[in-house]
Amino acid sequence: MSTPAPNQSFRIAKSPDVTYAVWDTQRFETGRNSWTPLPGAEIDLKLGQGRPSLGALFVATFSAEAICYAPDNNGLLKATVFFGDDQAEPVSDNHRYVTARGGAEWNSHTLIRTARFEPDLAVRDVTARVKLWASEEDTGGVQNWVLKIERFNL
Repeated sequence: MSTPAPNQSFRIAKSPDVTYAVWDTQRFETGRNSWTPLPGAEIDLKLGQGRPSLGALFVATFSAEAICYAPDNNGLLKATVFFGDDQAEPVSDNHRYVTARGGAEWNSHTLIRTARFEPDLAVRDVTARVKLWASEEDTGGVQNWVLKIERFNL
C-alpha cells in the first residue's frame, strides 16, 4: 500500500467496477487488547496479473450495532478495516468505534476506510477484514453487521 500524504483525498467520477458485501446477525464479543478479526467479516480480494485488475482503490464501509462494557464505565471498542496485513486509511492507533460511557446499550455505528494499491504485475492478496480491539479489562462486541467494499480498478 502506498504511503499517503497527510489529509489526502480523492475524487471518483465513475461507479465502482465491483461492489462486494457480506453481513451477519450473530453477536461477537471480544476482550482482547489486540486487533482481533471479526468472524465472517472478510472479503477475498486479489490484485495482479491474471486477477480482475493490476491495481485498485477500495472504499470500505462497515456498519454494526455495537456495545462496550467496562468496569470503570470508561472503556472503548476500536474497529477498523485491514486490506491484507495493512490497516486502511486513515491509519490511527485510536479508532474509537463505541465507548462504555452512558451504560451498556447497543447502538448503531458506521465507519468508512480506504486503501489504494498502485498497479503491479505481482499477485497480491489484499483481502479486506474487519478487526476489533477492546481496551484493557473491557469487553466489546458487534451484531447485525455489514461490510461493503467498493472496488475502483486503476
